[in-house]
Amino acid sequence: MKGNSDQFRESIDTTTAVSAIDSILDFATKERASDIHIDPRADDIIIRLRVDGQIGEVGTLPRRLHEEMIARLKILSGARTDLHAVPQDGRWRTEVSGDSYNVRISFMPTYYGENAVMRILPVHTNRDISFAKLGFTPDHVRAIAAALRCNHGLILVTGPTGSGKTTTLHACLAEKAREPLSIITLEDPVEYEITGVRQVHIRHTHGVTFASGLRAALRQDPDVIMVGEIRDAETASVAIHTALTGHLVLSTLHTNSALETIPRLIDMGIDHYLLASTLKLVVAQRLIRTICRECFGEGCDGCRLSGYISRSVIAETCEIDPGLRDLIASKQPLSVCTDYALSQGFHPISEDGSEKVDWGITTREEVMRVLNT
Repeated sequence: MKGNSDQFRESIDTTTAVSAIDSILDFATKERASDIHIDPRADDIIIRLRVDGQIGEVGTLPRRLHEEMIARLKILSGARTDLHAVPQDGRWRTEVSGDSYNVRISFMPTYYGENAVMRILPVHTNRDISFAKLGFTPDHVRAIAAALRCNHGLILVTGPTGSGKTTTLHACLAEKAREPLSIITLEDPVEYEITGVRQVHIRHTHGVTFASGLRAALRQDPDVIMVGEIRDAETASVAIHTALTGHLVLSTLHTNSALETIPRLIDMGIDHYLLASTLKLVVAQRLIRTICRECFGEGCDGCRLSGYISRSVIAETCEIDPGLRDLIASKQPLSVCTDYALSQGFHPISEDGSEKVDWGITTREEVMRVLNT
């Protein structure tokens, strides 16, 4: 990332820790940053921003501000100011240039003192999140809509960290929230607020896990439950049995492709028959940078000379039809399931990437970078 150091120096007010934090947040939102890194060194503080998935240094601050900045951020986020040797997390809502943002922060002790990483999340409404805006093709939208019409079963969104899985789940919830349904989410943390949905922040320090939270949610008379992530065998088992008993369950899983979800869940102890009976759809996705429309990839001030601005989804959707369901139940290997899916019109994520290159949305180098990392 090519940061504008001169602009950063001109924009940041280092008079006090409070003014420094306020001006950093203002600068970061104008740069469309998703994350702010405040990293102390021996003689100064490095400020780095992540924009469109790429991180880079934009400037430094005087070392004298470090302790006061950390204390200020802890007060804002509700973290303990008297703890310095253990990691902490916090969050708060703020207004920057008239727009509302949720800020999630993590503190970590390092050799030169505590660093802080902030995730900046614009406050969205249900209308702000749609599959088309995220970059899903009409075929993807059709497959997702068909799965969402089911009143029970399991819908999974897969991909690595930072691939937009949570945003896609919230787009699904925004669709379901239009119906007269009881919807509850279990999230770590809550990132988007959805009107009409009961959203629960998982608190591991209080013994509330995804698995225990899911069991408790079942006593809340839900029609739809969203579990932020299936991280372990216990959560997978509870989610599968919840889907089996007449609930629509949405969650995420870390796999590289849609079809790899099948052996992944089986490795987590899920019975083949139960998986075949409950799984409705798997969406695998990545986020790619899109070509700047001002300079068409040549580099300009608007895209900070990168040639890219904003991001879009590339994806693959695997619908669990009767044929694939039979293959799963009969314990067929992944290669057989893959051959069958391809014969039924399944399109790998690489094809979606190639189409977006052909449409001039992104570049082949960007697609290769994302799919090979």
